[in-house]
Amino acid sequence: MKRYDYIIAGGGLAGLSLAYYMNRSVLRNKSILIIEKDEKKKNDRTWCFWEKEGQGTFDAIVFRKWQQAYFYGGGFEKKLDLGEYTYKWIKGLDFYDFVRTDLASNPNISFLTATIERLTDTTDGGFVITDSGQFIADYVFDSITPLSLENEKRHNLLQHFKGWEITTSNATFDPTCPIMMDYRVEQEGIGVRFGYVLPISANRALVEYTVFSDTLLLPEEYSRELHTYIRDFLKITDFNIEDEEFGVIPMTDERPKTSKRNHVIRIGTSGGYVKASTGYAFSRTQRFTQELVSQLLTAGKPLYPKRTIRQNFKRLLDSTLLNVLLKERHSGKDIFTRLYQRNPTPRLFAFMDEDTSLLDDLRVMVTVPLWAFTLGMFDALMKRF
Repeated sequence: MKRYDYIIAGGGLAGLSLAYYMNRSVLRNKSILIIEKDEKKKNDRTWCFWEKEGQGTFDAIVFRKWQQAYFYGGGFEKKLDLGEYTYKWIKGLDFYDFVRTDLASNPNISFLTATIERLTDTTDGGFVITDSGQFIADYVFDSITPLSLENEKRHNLLQHFKGWEITTSNATFDPTCPIMMDYRVEQEGIGVRFGYVLPISANRALVEYTVFSDTLLLPEEYSRELHTYIRDFLKITDFNIEDEEFGVIPMTDERPKTSKRNHVIRIGTSGGYVKASTGYAFSRTQRFTQELVSQLLTAGKPLYPKRTIRQNFKRLLDSTLLNVLLKERHSGKDIFTRLYQRNPTPRLFAFMDEDTSLLDDLRVMVTVPLWAFTLGMFDALMKRF
């Protein structure tokens, strides 16, 4: 059984981001093992996110970026001014290749393609059993253990989506402006549904159909709704499907369980890095993994700081929106329309990044249906006691 200083269980967004920031510090001299069940040779996902100018760690691999975006809601449509923010698109394969190439130059970092069968926190460190051997480390960073979504006191939705990269014979898309959210699609059942379009050129784009709900659709429903959206709202009748993607992201206020001895540290979706109320994860993953590296550098170990009143309030706001959608207290389409119609987009972006003052939080909160959100907040609070 071989021992390492650190083992990263899972070589996806969180695992590779953590390794990337480790490799840019004195931690690069530590022995690090990254275990991933496949070699990440496919473009299995897309990440879209916004950043302020000058904050782009991965600008070298940004596939497309925009300073404006369309929004279509209930009786409201607008080309949004993103202010100091840029909306960016990174392809999964580009990210994997970029980070793995960067890490490959460090002989202290090893990769293992294997299936992890068990993770255990022992008195001697984090113990990992794989189908290719057993390993132990001072700390294991776990991004593969799924969150439990069965706690009745928590709110659990799923963000699920299917996308097609399509080409058309005519110039159809505006390469300078994506459709960030399009709520003109038919709304059915719990949650909310919308389309979005990421243009690559005038005749090529990624078109996605996204649902926030508590259950998945049948496979054929995603395709049917994509066809309907492309035909009825994008006004495209003749197109070719060049590629497709499908994904499911948990939107939950469930808190990740921590191990008793603190040698196994959960990161990524497993660690609650996904924003509960929106499903956005890329920017939060960068922030949280950088904080984790900083803790290792300054304290020599991961820390579990006590949550502040401010942080707990932000979590309560996430829980409130999930409660409103799950309990169908108000139309999700109308909620998001109000938010984008009544707030400057930069304020909304900062709010979703949890980078706003209490005053700006209140400015956003008064633009949603107050009675529905009051009931939702009260119910969310009661579930916690």
